[in-house]
Amino acid sequence: MRLNLNLYNMKNILLLLTILMCCFSCHRNCVTKAPNKKGSQNISDLFKAKIDDKAMNFNISVHVVYDRTKPPMSSISADIERSVQEANSFSPKMQFSVVSSQYVKNKAILADIRQNKKKESSLCDGEDISNTINMYIVRSTNDLEGYAPVLANNFEEYVDLPDMNRVFVSYKGLSDGAVLVHELGHFFGLGHVNGCRNYMSYNCYRDTFTPEQLDTILRFAKVYRSYLQVPT
Repeated sequence: MRLNLNLYNMKNILLLLTILMCCFSCHRNCVTKAPNKKGSQNISDLFKAKIDDKAMNFNISVHVVYDRTKPPMSSISADIERSVQEANSFSPKMQFSVVSSQYVKNKAILADIRQNKKKESSLCDGEDISNTINMYIVRSTNDLEGYAPVLANNFEEYVDLPDMNRVFVSYKGLSDGAVLVHELGHFFGLGHVNGCRNYMSYNCYRDTFTPEQLDTILRFAKVYRSYLQVPT
């Protein structure tokens, strides 16, 4: 009887741990998947590699997605500028520049394209600008603020996957510069964390990366996203 009870308790404990892990690894405001075990090892291996200390520059192409009424660019340009400025503040070794802004007429809703790759392709294929990070500003009907389509491992494949050069931000999320930085964190290899003020968490105020996170971003960019760097 005691053995059966212990097995029952262990199953319940394992179930609870699984639920907690799911809660910590994902959140309704951002559903970007984290690196899996193999991907985490690949990222750990980056710290063994010799990485140069040169600054990196990346171009961002902004796509303003609308359905019926085209929002005046002047009404969102300040939010775009603020978000990019915040992205430029976390490290002097990595800078971002908006090189184009264009409208895309589409009925896309953020949650729908996140759950359906065909809908994402319908929105983005033919709109993406090569050799840039394509930022799509999309309507959201729930708490989802953004996401970034990323690989869980095999990051060396990014160079051959232009549909992975995208980040998505809701109109509401755009007004909070930390949302773009959060998605760029995913874009450069980071998963979610729990911690006060950390960009990769969900606290009401986010303004920092840990030194290890910054090192990960810079190393990941050098090794796996180097094809997007602007030549200097």
